[in-house]
Amino acid sequence: MAKKQTISQKRAVGTSFAVSVGDVLFNLFVGFITGSAVMFSQALQGLSDLVTAGILFFGVTQSEKAADKQHPLGYGREVFFYVLVAGLFMFVGTGLFSLFLGLQQVIDQQPIDTIWLALVTLSFGLFTNGYSFNLSRKRLGINFLKRRDRTKLVSSSLVETKATLLVDSLGTASALFGLVAIGLYLITGSVIFDGIGAMIVGVSMMVTSALLVYDAKSLIVGRAITPAMQKAIVAACTKLDGVNEVLDLKTLHLGSGKLLIILEIHFVDDLTTNEIEVLSDKIKTAVKKKIPQANTVQVEAETP
Repeated sequence: MAKKQTISQKRAVGTSFAVSVGDVLFNLFVGFITGSAVMFSQALQGLSDLVTAGILFFGVTQSEKAADKQHPLGYGREVFFYVLVAGLFMFVGTGLFSLFLGLQQVIDQQPIDTIWLALVTLSFGLFTNGYSFNLSRKRLGINFLKRRDRTKLVSSSLVETKATLLVDSLGTASALFGLVAIGLYLITGSVIFDGIGAMIVGVSMMVTSALLVYDAKSLIVGRAITPAMQKAIVAACTKLDGVNEVLDLKTLHLGSGKLLIILEIHFVDDLTTNEIEVLSDKIKTAVKKKIPQANTVQVEAETP
């Protein structure tokens, strides 16, 4: 059986960054040639993705620094902060401006030139953003047709990959919106559709950024793992001989795909100290096997 390919967070973010560079350069160039508001909004969307990917790449690098005395659990949570910053930039820096460009085109209705070049550029953007989107989807290991996987996406702490998934899906959708807008312009001759297309891209960026900010805020505050994962941890512990019950379970996301799990265990009576230590190690092994992202597992002996 072929070994399943693992896609790193740097590859997912780096690919998104490279695609965004192309989006900015090509769409800005074509925007000046054609005068299309859709193309300028595509360039803004690419700039938003570019800055977002750059911020995320820096955040991922910072989060991989080794633990020290001041940060004994590492710097993993730092990536959550940078996702928050990226979302705020996307909302204010590019979403609102794209909305303004579209509104201006609807009001002033400037003509569009060299339509074929706009169509080619948008088609190319649809392909490249779709490829980057698929990389992020594979890293998250999701199939959107499966309800379980959609739930997994919402609860995942791979926040930098979810961010690239969102911006790449936005890039793909924006290219599609642009093709439809330019197509309607060709059919009707009305540049209002060009402006409407740019406004849709702007609103899409603002909605996407709001989702990023909400997810990052939830992780920074200290969101727990899903009830299903909690049940799996409890089941893994109570299956072991010597464990009466799990009295308490606390979890904290230490970073992208990294979990801190604290368990309060009621052991059976008459166990020696050595036996409790051995059983605690078995609990840690069982939990890490069940939840691979369990980076740190702490077991405490308690009585009801």
